[in-house]
Amino acid sequence: MPELPEVHTIAEDLKKKITGRQIVEVYYTGEGQKLISKTGQDLTNVLAGEKINGVKRKAKYLILDLGGENKFLIFHLKLTGRVLVRDGTHPADEFTRLVLKLDDGRQIRFADRNGFGEVFLSANVDDIGPGLGPDPFEVNNKQIHIILGKSSKATIKEALLDQSLVSGIGNIYADEALYLAKINPFRPPGSLSPDAKSRLLGAIKAVLREGIKHRGTTIDSFRDTDGRPGTHQFHLLVYGKTGKPCKRCATAIEYTEIKSRRTHFCPTCQPKDQLSFF
Repeated sequence: MPELPEVHTIAEDLKKKITGRQIVEVYYTGEGQKLISKTGQDLTNVLAGEKINGVKRKAKYLILDLGGENKFLIFHLKLTGRVLVRDGTHPADEFTRLVLKLDDGRQIRFADRNGFGEVFLSANVDDIGPGLGPDPFEVNNKQIHIILGKSSKATIKEALLDQSLVSGIGNIYADEALYLAKINPFRPPGSLSPDAKSRLLGAIKAVLREGIKHRGTTIDSFRDTDGRPGTHQFHLLVYGKTGKPCKRCATAIEYTEIKSRRTHFCPTCQPKDQLSFF
């Protein structure tokens, strides 16, 4: 599932490629009707003539600012969604569900293998993703102490995946951040000392920046707007490294599941004895 670095990569690509362009035609293809039934919006006749004034990211949402009347076009990629920018002569992309034709002959194509993604209009960015917590890059040490202190989750891994606490972190980067901060994923959020919370926040920001630097992590379906995979999967520290030696201590990385979410950690660098208060 695309997380903050992957959505950031797409947003930055779109800023460069489509800002200032005008949408001239919109149509659904393949199983695109599922998008209509999911959102209750048919975009076919409401976007023609709209100018794309800007692109930004909110958590894991892509936002196209269409200017007038507070109109925003929102893409939520969910598990396998892709936003591709193609020349009009480019061959059809598999699983394409929505096409936005631009005034320069190019197309924005929304493709989604699993069909969980959404594309919809919103009048207010603040209404997008109600209940979302702050962006990790906007959180300071004092705030992370409060945020984690109020979490009711049983484990710190679950707390990091709770989008109402901090938004944009998914399974991959949660594992990476906990490893970097040397915190056991089973540890209760309330048991973390102020120093551990600050260390974790620094680790979260560090792993997200690395993911952005390498244009995202492609484990399965993520692609950028040109259809190219990211490269951060070649730089991961623990995620997907079951049985391989820890880069710090050479202990074999262990695999477990927390609430059915794949979890990877080093039993030496992130010992279970952290579960007791200290």
